[in-house]
Amino acid sequence: MRVGLIDFHTHFLPPSYPALPAGITELAWPRMVATGDHTAMMFIGEREFRSFDDLYWNPAQRVAALDRTGIDVQVMSPLPEILSYWLDARAARVLTDAVNAAGAEMAAAAPTRLKCLGVVALQDVPSAVQQLEDFRGLGLVGVLVGSHVNGVSIADTRFDPFFAAAERLKLLVHVHGIKPAGLERMVGPGLMGAVLGIPHENTMAVASLMMRDILGTFPQLRLVFTHGGGGIGAVIDRMTHVWEKFPAMRETLKVPPLDYARRFHYDSAVFSPEYLGYLIRRLGASQLLAGSDGPTEIGQTDLPGFVARAGVEGAALDAVLGGNAARLLGLAGLQECPSMQEPS
Repeated sequence: MRVGLIDFHTHFLPPSYPALPAGITELAWPRMVATGDHTAMMFIGEREFRSFDDLYWNPAQRVAALDRTGIDVQVMSPLPEILSYWLDARAARVLTDAVNAAGAEMAAAAPTRLKCLGVVALQDVPSAVQQLEDFRGLGLVGVLVGSHVNGVSIADTRFDPFFAAAERLKLLVHVHGIKPAGLERMVGPGLMGAVLGIPHENTMAVASLMMRDILGTFPQLRLVFTHGGGGIGAVIDRMTHVWEKFPAMRETLKVPPLDYARRFHYDSAVFSPEYLGYLIRRLGASQLLAGSDGPTEIGQTDLPGFVARAGVEGAALDAVLGGNAARLLGLAGLQECPSMQEPS
């Protein structure tokens, strides 16, 4: 049986947002304004954010796109702009609950083709844990989180109750860089925040979760990092070298950093087949998941061709294209990847 092709990193938006709760003032509350039969402009407060077509919220359109591109299953998550950590916690709860319901409805319309991750108001950890309890009833398979919550690293122990709940409920945690630090030192147009800042945020999240030994506390937690973990592949040897030289690095991280990094999963949206091939060789074919970052304008096109150009073939190629994701998602209808050898 052929391993199905699974696109693990895609985004959706709801066609509309709830009204701002009474008694709360939020200048960054989102809204959608229809601009045509199949398009809408998203506003954040009074600012135009971006125009979207209904591929973002119409499940029939998404399935048709999957058929055109040969993708069997797509994992959707809300755009990071909807994480809502920066809102009043009560307002964020209303917004994220509505977004989760919209995503669940999309996935329910095509349950064999669409899987959905939700979001939670993580600035209020007890509320976020309550939201996770609702995920299984909604049919959501995991949760998207940012690299930080209003400047506090996602690796901070204050979020441990959230991670404990995700582990207990067997929900995937997909980490995405958001609101990057250091923008004031980036020269160039505002797009440089997306070019450099988001990968840097991913790198910091991976390294910080390693250094606090997140899997020592939550050994069954399934963590996936967007965009190949940012620059972790470029700094992992430097990190290992320092770990070997300085005892302070070994106080919480008991194993070499590369060995620890091989326990996480990473999506393939790195835009260079050569770099993807490097990640597969260093981190293991069993740890990479095909992901396009679609349908955004900078999404990776020709996903199977892109992964194939990374220089992997046979069982390793099948694993990255879908087997690994099928195993993580528990998709019995798709062949799980064979046991992969540890990379040398």
